[in-house]
Amino acid sequence: MMRRTARLRVARLRITRLAIVVVVAGSVGVVFAAPAGAHGIGGTQPSNYETTLTRVTPSVPGVTVEVVDLGNNLRLTNSTDRDVVVLGYDGEPYLRIGPRGVFENRKSPATYLNRTRIPTKGAPAVADSDAAPVWHEVSSGNVAVWHDHRAHWMGTTAPPAVQRDPDRRHLIDRWTVPLRVGTRAVAAHGVLEWVPPPSPWPAVALAVGLAALVIGLSRTRWWRRVLVVTLAVMVVCATLHTVGHWGATSAGFGTRFTESLYGIVGIALGLLALAWAWRRGVEAAVPFVLVAAIFLLIATGLGDISTIGHSQVPSSLPASVARLAVTITIGLGVGLAVAAGLRLRVLVPPRPEAPAVTS
Repeated sequence: MMRRTARLRVARLRITRLAIVVVVAGSVGVVFAAPAGAHGIGGTQPSNYETTLTRVTPSVPGVTVEVVDLGNNLRLTNSTDRDVVVLGYDGEPYLRIGPRGVFENRKSPATYLNRTRIPTKGAPAVADSDAAPVWHEVSSGNVAVWHDHRAHWMGTTAPPAVQRDPDRRHLIDRWTVPLRVGTRAVAAHGVLEWVPPPSPWPAVALAVGLAALVIGLSRTRWWRRVLVVTLAVMVVCATLHTVGHWGATSAGFGTRFTESLYGIVGIALGLLALAWAWRRGVEAAVPFVLVAAIFLLIATGLGDISTIGHSQVPSSLPASVARLAVTITIGLGVGLAVAAGLRLRVLVPPRPEAPAVTS
């Protein structure tokens, strides 16, 4: 009977290990299948360029212009009863925002050039800035969000001033987006600046220190508390990270949810592991702790590691807080994954000894 029980425990352990391998492999595959250049698992990419709106002249009550998505997009809200027209790069009508909705001009070259952050080819032949506008409705609302090349750095390398002295703040450009409110000429003005990134080495040192601390404490008699507290802190950091990322984008609910999905799943796995530890004991929850730690490490830590070395972070939280959350997640995630893996190994039941043969 004891031998049969031991075999069942070994079989369950092997199944658990297989499940862990499948989950981890699937997590890694999903994470690294994200589009190139995406922020972590998706969304706005960190940057060292800051786009700021300085003024709208003349000011028009009911018309607001904002910089969103770390300067990747501009947002115009028109709550008046008149149309606001955004002019394209040749001064042609590009967007029309008014009480009837948002429309784009299919003849404007900007309609096609603004579809990518850095265009690799010119506008198609159908575009003609001198032609009469052909308006196409894109929204029934009164808010337009568009990418405007005038408001961000278009180069593939840093400006000469930045190359000479990357550790100082530099004014790169003063930009203007012309508008027309009814028959009135209006312009949105702003500046584009280089903001030096922080040194990543303090974050690296903190992450290494946290990983070593968790691994060290997990080898003591307090290992149960260490695993639970570490996972709980990771869940808190992942929640802060996900909330900050959610509030930093101008995208709709569906896009926000998709971009935050892996973080949400990681938080759910972490909470599930903590609940299992509460109900079944930490020993029984070790496999779930390992899975949750690895998923959170990848989804809300390593997936956003580039934020550590950039000054402009896509988060509604202060940049320092967002970077700290990622750093803590990486350090604790590595430490918890190693600690849980070692503890899982310790919990493997010994092979039952064969009974001695007596003559």
